[in-house]
Order: sequence, then structure tokens, then C-alpha cells
Amino acid sequence: MKIFLTGATGFIGSHFLKHCLAAGHGVTCSVRSPQQANAIRALGASPWEGDLQNSGELSLDLAGFDVLIHAAGCRDVAAPPEALEKNNTILTQRVVDAAATAGVARFIHISTASVVMGDPAPLLSATESSPMVLRDYLPYIRSKALAEASVLAVQQSTMKVVVLRPSFVWGKGDSIDTEIGPASNRGQFGWFSQGHYPFATCSIANLCDALQLAMQYTQSERVFNISDGEPVDFRVFMSKRLGVSGFVVPTLSVPRKLAWWLGAFTENGWKYLPMAGKPPLVREMVRLMGFPFTVSIERARRELGYLAAHSIEAGMSHITSMMQAQQGGPQQ
Repeated sequence: MKIFLTGATGFIGSHFLKHCLAAGHGVTCSVRSPQQANAIRALGASPWEGDLQNSGELSLDLAGFDVLIHAAGCRDVAAPPEALEKNNTILTQRVVDAAATAGVARFIHISTASVVMGDPAPLLSATESSPMVLRDYLPYIRSKALAEASVLAVQQSTMKVVVLRPSFVWGKGDSIDTEIGPASNRGQFGWFSQGHYPFATCSIANLCDALQLAMQYTQSERVFNISDGEPVDFRVFMSKRLGVSGFVVPTLSVPRKLAWWLGAFTENGWKYLPMAGKPPLVREMVRLMGFPFTVSIERARRELGYLAAHSIEAGMSHITSMMQAQQGGPQQ
């Protein structure tokens, strides 16, 4: 297949790029700098150095592609709402419009299972028919929900579209490695109400499998939850994930209600006062990680043939092996 991939230098995109190249696909990747372009060439893919926000420019260069996989976006929940809107909602609208205009046959959008999260409360066995929620105090979720809606609004006679909603994607180079782990080492990450509750996760290996299946899917306008299958105990999972990357496992726990109040307090402080950097806690982080949340993947099993074949244990072992390789071999 001839594939156009956005977000190829990000966590999800970089992993899937390697899968595509290993399978023999021709891949063109959007990049934002000469350094990224050189890195993409070194892997064996072709860089595209245009502006994704320019639908006209992009559509001219998309002619002849079989599939566009949209993995670009902003996942920083502490980012300003305007940045999330620009890099998630508006960007997705422009990319999907360009793909439809260019006659790309298939568009696969990587959304997030959290688009159905609303008020702070447990949400178990959420299905694809669960309503998406738009809350101003959850700007990341709002931006991703609006982005997904723009993809599903495309004329289906023009282009087949599939939306994948993975749950808390993890693996080497994930948000634990880049954000949560370093925060834990600084004593700035802890549990919400002890952290023992069911939670849905999705390894990057399982998500890559789902993407490969979506490229072969012949129907359109379908949304699929993707996870590791059985839910985990959030604290047990996160402790193991922090540990295999060598980060400190926290013991601090804060009641959810107090964390929610503190998140609102810091949001207001950073909004109305000249505070440097980003707020250390926002309500969206509490909502995303502080409550029981599981999803049903029965539709993906039934229609995509998705198996969630890669176990959590195998994923953790893979990270351990990569860490040992970086450190010069297993420790004696």
C-alpha cells in the first residue's frame, strides 16, 4: 500500500511507521523540521515537509495514496485550550478535508477512548455507542471528540473512514517515559484515592495490530474501541510500568475530591495570574486517570478480527529488554 502518515515522529506514529516499513509498504510521513526529515529518510520512508494546516497544499500532494493514517495531534492535557483546538480539532478537519478532496481511498483516524468521559464518575464497559462528551473543563477530551466528529462527517461516497479509540496507549517512549515517570521522580505524581480500580489500557503493539486490520477493513464510518482486553488494576499496572523504566513508584495518595478541587484551583491560578510554565495538576488529569474506566472491544473482535494478542506481561518484558540493551546488557 501507499500510505501517508501524520505524526510519524510521535509515540504512536513512530512505532507504526516501523511496522509499515517491515511489511513492505511505501510510507510518506509529514515532518516539521529538516532534522525530522533526515530521521524519516534514515528509516526508509519519505518525508513530506509541507504544512498540514494548509488543506490546499496537502490535497495536491495526496493524490494516489491508498490510505491516510492520522496520528498527529497534541496529547498534553495541561496545554492551553486554544493549542488543543488548533492541533487536534482544526488540524484533523483540514487533514480529512484534504484527503477527501485528493481522492484518498481510506482514512484512519486515531482518536481516544476518553471521548466518552464526562463528569467525574466511574465508567465501565463503555461501548462505541456511548455518547461523546463536550465539557469546557476537559479541553483535551473536547478537542479529540470534535476531531472525531469531523472525520465521521465526511461524505462516505468520497472516502472510507475508520476511527480507532485506544485506551491509555503504553509502551517504550510513552507518556510514562516522557512525563509521568519524570514527575514521579520529582515527587509530583501520586495516586488518586489509593489507585486501586479497574482501568483499560492498550499496548502499542496491540494498537499497531488494530491499525493493520483497519487498513484492510472494507466498511466505512465505523468506530472501534481498542484495548488490551481484560482491564487492569490501575495502581498495580502503573507501578509495574514505572518500575520497568526505572522510575520511582510513588506512595502518596490524594482523595479524588481533593485532587479535583486542587486541579480547579491551579487551572484558575494559571488562567488569571502571570504564572510560569504549566499547572502541575488539572481536572482533566484527574478525570483521565483517577476513576474506574473500562471499555468493550467486542465490536473490534467481531468486525476487525482484533485479538488483543499481545499480553501486558510481554509488553513489560519488551520494555525491560530495551532498557537493558540501552544500559549495555542485563545487570548481574
